[in-house]
Amino acid sequence: MPNPSGGPARAALAINWLALARLFRRARGGEAALKLALAYHNVFDIRNEDVQIVLADLADYTGFYRVNGEGIPPDDRAFSDGKRAAFGRLFRFLNLTDEEKAALVQAARTEAIASSNEGII
Repeated sequence: MPNPSGGPARAALAINWLALARLFRRARGGEAALKLALAYHNVFDIRNEDVQIVLADLADYTGFYRVNGEGIPPDDRAFSDGKRAAFGRLFRFLNLTDEEKAALVQAARTEAIASSNEGII
């Protein structure tokens, strides 16, 4: 199967997706919540350069650090709010220090400037 990014093709894998509801008798209990938080932390380990790039891109793309201006149609406002809420969920699990939050804000702003000047990737 061709890789859309132009890199080497990746073989298709048969994946049995896991869900908390399959892993725990009480999918919304404390043990499940801890497992979910740990899963987010493992996937979005901010010490990884690729993770930093993806998080900065997502923060920019979702408009997480931007506010809607006046005169935006209600449907557009709802769409923007939804994108920010989705990133907010991820952000909640990151458990960043103040310094790490500031670095993410700066990286997202840098991406926003590049997107404004050069277009969105």
